[in-house]
Amino acid sequence: MAGRRGGFAGWVVPLPALLAFAAGLACLPALAGPLAVPLPAPLPPVRLLTLLVGMHLVGLCLGLGGATMLDFWILRWMRWGGMPPEIERTFLFISKVVSVGIGLLWLSGLGFLALYAVEAPEKLANPKLWAKILVVVVLTVNGLLIHALVLPSVLRDVRRPMLAGASGIEAGIFLVSGAVSGVSWYTAFALGLMRELNDRVPAHLLVLLWLGATVAASLGAALLWGHLRRLAAARPPRFLDEAGPPAPPAPLAVPPSPIAARPSVPQERCVRLRRSAPALARA
Repeated sequence: MAGRRGGFAGWVVPLPALLAFAAGLACLPALAGPLAVPLPAPLPPVRLLTLLVGMHLVGLCLGLGGATMLDFWILRWMRWGGMPPEIERTFLFISKVVSVGIGLLWLSGLGFLALYAVEAPEKLANPKLWAKILVVVVLTVNGLLIHALVLPSVLRDVRRPMLAGASGIEAGIFLVSGAVSGVSWYTAFALGLMRELNDRVPAHLLVLLWLGATVAASLGAALLWGHLRRLAAARPPRFLDEAGPPAPPAPLAVPPSPIAARPSVPQERCVRLRRSAPALARA
């Protein structure tokens, strides 16, 4: 999953440029051989497909790895009932890494579509391809919602139990969005990995399996959160006192009153008698 700063804003802006890149590549004339990028001799030319696969794998590593790390941090937060204050910066940083990963996946994925249109148009009829595109679209929209609605309320105070003070709707959005994120990342990974599904399984069946896994993960997350919340309520948060109790307000410095500082009349008489006592004794 994945904050109040950064996030998807860094790559949503150039999205029209990515679409223009894919459209321009698709307009290339059909060539006798595969498209390749020439390299200086004696290196052979590198296929454009190879470069796109490399970019896709890097995006997958950043996105899937970062999302998995966020899920593990959230599970530890549920278990401990609180986290150290510096974890907030970790959440925000990893969410930016996930955003970069999704940006690379979109760039390489649009490149795949354009390249298929040039080199092998029959691949565009693969049902698995369109099921994967639908999953990635939902994953992207879910990530935008997480950054805009979920993380600001979740990271309100990481030292307290997760979703402390959040409404039922906010808690439901967080749990469902987390389930959608986890299931969608691994579904997209499985669809890209399993070539056995090519042109054999209809797209609607793959989508139904993904939806079923998402519903099951949402129910499991809700049950786990309820169970761990009851456990955390039985003990105080372990990181709540790291920042220390609030300092009491400093007392106001009131200057002494000149009237109060001035000795009273009886006191002045006593002082005068003590000063004149030795002189009377000598007399």
